Amino acid sequence: MAAGLLLAALLLFSGCVGPSRQLYGSLAPGADNLRPAGRPVFMPENAPSISQGYTPVSRDPGLYFSRKSHEGLDIIGKAGTPVLAPAAGVVIHSYYEPLSGNNVGIDHGRDGNGRWIKSGLFHLDQRLVKVGDRVVRGQQIGTLGRTGLLAAGLPHVHYNIQVKSPAGRFEYVNPHRFWADGAGVVTCFDSRKQWPDQPFTATCPVPCRGVARQ
Repeated sequence: MAAGLLLAALLLFSGCVGPSRQLYGSLAPGADNLRPAGRPVFMPENAPSISQGYTPVSRDPGLYFSRKSHEGLDIIGKAGTPVLAPAAGVVIHSYYEPLSGNNVGIDHGRDGNGRWIKSGLFHLDQRLVKVGDRVVRGQQIGTLGRTGLLAAGLPHVHYNIQVKSPAGRFEYVNPHRFWADGAGVVTCFDSRKQWPDQPFTATCPVPCRGVARQ
């Protein structure tokens, strides 16, 4: 009983559980309006669905602590689907952790404002890279899964981005701000296209339907 309550609390405060949705083209609401006139994020019909959007740390007046709503995007798919590097970089961690499961972190260098930036991908079924590996955009780094308690048994990858603040701390930011085709425009990886490695921009870490990866 106590274990069940603990798990429920972890899921509530992690926010890493979204409603079941179609596999492609569905977009959960998030925190920011990133396109002109406050229009919603543009989601291609063939892009893998995002079941949970980014919402920053907030304070609930009824609680005695800050509530971390959801510090990334949950991208759903079938277990075993390739997970891709969102941009070029160096693998800085690759390990299993009980809550986030198999996860990989990539150092991407700097963004357009000169801030150091890194990404994390959680709940992988398999990890195919190790610390120190150099990866290129679109390279397969693992497979989508449901590992870790916070996956709640739902196949998806939790994708987050952190930037280094002037105070020297890494802070979570909305991944929708960094798509290669522009802020708020979900960008499919396509091997026929080229995007610069610097400054950092991202392509979707789960393949889009009908788009070339090789």
